[in-house]
Amino acid sequence: MPVLIRIAFRNLLEHKSKTLIIGILLALGVIILIVGNSFMDTAERGVKDTFIANYTGDVFISGTSPNGKVSLFGVQAAGGQETTPILPYLDKLDAKLATMPQVAGSAGQVTGFGLVTLKDSQDQSFALLFGVEPTEYRRLFDGAKLAEGTFLLPGQDGLVVSKKTLERFSKDLEKTIKVGDTVILTGMGKAGFKIRQVPIVGVVEYPTESEATDFISYVDINTLRILSGMTLGNDEDVVVTEEVKALLATSDEDAMFGGEEVITSSSAAPKPAPKTVTKVVHKAAVADTGAWQFKVLRTHSPAQAAGVIAELNAWFAAEGIDARASDWKAAAGPFSQSIDVVRIVFNIAIIIVAIVAIIIMMNTLVISVIERTGEIGTMRALGASKGFVRKMFLIETIAIALVFGFVGTLLGMGVVGILNALHIQATNAFLNILFAGKVLHTSVSAISVVSSLILVMGVAVVAHLYPVALALKIEPVRAMQTE
Repeated sequence: MPVLIRIAFRNLLEHKSKTLIIGILLALGVIILIVGNSFMDTAERGVKDTFIANYTGDVFISGTSPNGKVSLFGVQAAGGQETTPILPYLDKLDAKLATMPQVAGSAGQVTGFGLVTLKDSQDQSFALLFGVEPTEYRRLFDGAKLAEGTFLLPGQDGLVVSKKTLERFSKDLEKTIKVGDTVILTGMGKAGFKIRQVPIVGVVEYPTESEATDFISYVDINTLRILSGMTLGNDEDVVVTEEVKALLATSDEDAMFGGEEVITSSSAAPKPAPKTVTKVVHKAAVADTGAWQFKVLRTHSPAQAAGVIAELNAWFAAEGIDARASDWKAAAGPFSQSIDVVRIVFNIAIIIVAIVAIIIMMNTLVISVIERTGEIGTMRALGASKGFVRKMFLIETIAIALVFGFVGTLLGMGVVGILNALHIQATNAFLNILFAGKVLHTSVSAISVVSSLILVMGVAVVAHLYPVALALKIEPVRAMQTE
C-alpha cells in the first residue's frame, strides 16, 4: 500500500493540468453543497424553532380527516375548504396525558379564518385566528413579548395581534387601528357566516419574525368557537302565537286535531278574537366549551417527542379513538412543506450538477489514461495485476477528492462567513423563509461537511471507473508499443 500511495501522488504531480481540472470541479461541488446545505439547514431550523417555541410545541394532536392531512391551519385538502375535525374523547385524552411523565404541559386550540372590518365600513382585511385558553397557552408558549396593551385574560373577549398584522389592518381598512379599538370579525366556513365584535387588547412581537408571526392573531376561544360554528343552541329570533302556545300546551287529541267536524253558517260564525303575538328572543349562541380541534404538547426534552408520538398513536389505535399524534412538521403544514419543496429543488439541481461533473471528470480521466497507456502497459508487463492498476487509480482519485474536498470546505465556509457579514435583508416571502428571518445568518454543520465530502468522493470514484476499465482492456505488449 505505501508503494501504491507514492506512485499515486507522483502521478498526480506529473499530470498537474488534469489533476487541477478534476480538483477544481470537486472543490466547486463541495462549495455548492456546503453553502446550499447551510441555507437549507438554516431555513428548516428557523421554521422548526419558531413553530415549536411559539405554536406547535413538540407534539401535535388532532382528529383525522379522510379528505387530507390535518395541520395547525386546518385540513390540507386538494380542492375546496374542508371542515377541521373536532378532537374526540378529550376527557380520556387528558387523563392519558396526565399519566405520561414526558409531557411537561398541554394546551387546546382552535384555528379559524375570518374577515376584519370596522363599523360602517366596507373595507376588509384577512385574519388567521388562533383561539386559545390564555392561561394554559401562555404557560406553554411565552415567546411572544408584549409591545402594547395586555395579553388575553381568562374569560375576556378580545384580539391580540402582531405589529405586522396591526399595520396590515390599518392599511387594508384605511384607518389607523390601535389597542382599544373594536373590530368586527366575520367567520367564514361551512357553518355559514358568523359575526362577533371584539376589542383589540394587545400587540405582541417575536424575537424572530416569520411569515407565520406576521399573520397569526390570538382571539379568545369562545369567540372563535362561535365564528367557527362550534356552538350549542342558536341565535335566531322565534315568533310564537298564542294559539300555537295553547296547542303545544294541550294534551287533548281532539283539540289538537280538530275533534268532530261542525258546520255552521257563515252568518252565525263568531268573529275571531284578535291574535296576540309573543316574540321570544333567544340569547346569543352559546359556545361549546368542550370543543377543541387540537392539543399541542411540550415535552421535558425534545428528544422525548418521538416516543410520546409513538405511545399516543398506539393508545389511539387500542382505544379506537379517531385521532393522531404527529411532530412539528405535520403541525406546521404548508410552512414546513415550503422548506421541503426548496430542499427537493436544491437536491435535483445537485443531481444535475453531479451528472455533469461526472461526465467532465470521466472525459478528463479518459484522456489521462490514454496518455499513460505506455506506463500502464509497462507495469502490466512487469507483473502488475489488473487489481494493482485499479487500486493505483482509485487511490489517485480519492487523494484528489480529499485534498480538493478540504479546499472546497474551507472556501465554502469562507463564502458562508462573507454572506453573514454582509447582513443581507430578506426582500420577499421566499427569502424570508430561506433566511429563517429578516436577515441572513447561516451556519455550517459538521454533518453537512462530512456528507459533502462523501458525496464528492463518490462522484470521483464513479467517474474513474470507466477510464480504468478502458485502460485494462489494452494488452500489455500493445500498450508498450504506443510509447
